[in-house]
Amino acid sequence: MKLKYRITVLFTILVSVILLLICISVYYFSSLSRQNEISTRLKNRALTTIGLLYKVPGINQNMLRQIDEKTLLSVKDKSVLIYTVAGKLIYSYIDENTQPVTASADIIKAAIQHKNYHFSVGNKDAVAIYIPNIKNDYIVVSAAWDQTGYEKLYELKWILFLSFIVSVIITIVFGLLFSLQVTVPIQRITHEVNEISSLQLSRRIRETGTRDELNDLIHTFNKLMTRLQESFEIQTRFITNASHELSTPLTAILSQLEITLQNSREVTEYQFILRSVYEDVRGLAQLTRSLLEIAKASGINNGIELKLIRMDELLMDIPLEIKKINTSYQVDLNFDAFPEIEDLMMVFGNDNLLISAIKNIITNACKYSDNHLALVKLSFPENCVQIEIADNGNGIHEADLPYIFQPFFRGTNASNQQGSGLGLSLTERIINLHKGHIQVLYTGSAGTCFQINLPIARQFHTR
Repeated sequence: MKLKYRITVLFTILVSVILLLICISVYYFSSLSRQNEISTRLKNRALTTIGLLYKVPGINQNMLRQIDEKTLLSVKDKSVLIYTVAGKLIYSYIDENTQPVTASADIIKAAIQHKNYHFSVGNKDAVAIYIPNIKNDYIVVSAAWDQTGYEKLYELKWILFLSFIVSVIITIVFGLLFSLQVTVPIQRITHEVNEISSLQLSRRIRETGTRDELNDLIHTFNKLMTRLQESFEIQTRFITNASHELSTPLTAILSQLEITLQNSREVTEYQFILRSVYEDVRGLAQLTRSLLEIAKASGINNGIELKLIRMDELLMDIPLEIKKINTSYQVDLNFDAFPEIEDLMMVFGNDNLLISAIKNIITNACKYSDNHLALVKLSFPENCVQIEIADNGNGIHEADLPYIFQPFFRGTNASNQQGSGLGLSLTERIINLHKGHIQVLYTGSAGTCFQINLPIARQFHTR
């Protein structure tokens, strides 16, 4: 069922239930009002009869019957019976062709107990009243058929029924119009979304300009489209750059081998060509490993083996790893005061990935420092392990800062250095995978400083 019809149905059901409850309440309280009214009139008639019979001198039962007969009441089939508490009938007035409502022992007992006892017999309402007297106690039973009252209730019932039907029809019509007002913007959103394709990711849905949930939905979808567009652009650049980076050494290898095979060479020439090919293959292998590491670090941490890692011990192993890359590279480790609780130095993660990420930053720091020295500082702010890596090189150009974590991007000051431009991108993905954050604290002629923040183990699952 479409949303507009679902809204109409739900709206109609809700309004119909409310109207039905109102109609039932009106009819119920009108019925109670009729019952109270006829009870009051019957009670007054009974009190008038007993009062005339025993309090007015000179009135006998025949005269009282004549008075009751002349009394005009908008009720039919009237009867007034007076009993002693023993159940003896001492006076009766009954309309012509009317079956009187008599007082049984139970009715007399109820009248004595409640003083005024209302009951019904068939379509007649009756009241039994207990009247104490000095000489004797009496029970007056007054009954009648409230024809006018029942006719009014019947008319009210049909008025309420027709009003309910008409109201339900009106509710359906206005509910449909209301649902259309609600669903038209949704249909517009659906139409505009269907027009967006992978070749039109720059398109956005027009916002309504109102502060409602639909506008929030449109705003959220547009933000999602912005992220998707950026992801597609990054992916496109990545594929283009990866293809270029992979094809360049392959082309060089093929060219060198093709030229070598054209003529016979001296041994020294073969050795020179093989060394050149070896360097190209080694660079290609390093590039392939970097691409695989990026692919691994681009997933979710559910597929990676995670364990508790003490960061000071992990950093102690890095200088030796850096020496393997280049013997001239140096790492100066500086640790702040250790916290008293060991848990504050522990992070939850994969040691191989973290070493790879931190080693990439330190390697760059050594590479671009004039003295090939990287300064590494470990500190322990609240619920966090913080690593700062600084160099004394020429810094990163300000225009390059927004792009330094993109794959294959190389800054203008790195053109004379070997590299593929994947190190910082890989590092950022690994840090994000560990629910951490990496940023550039400062850069300039005094060098560059990267700051890595990792949550301690106890905070890992809360982020």
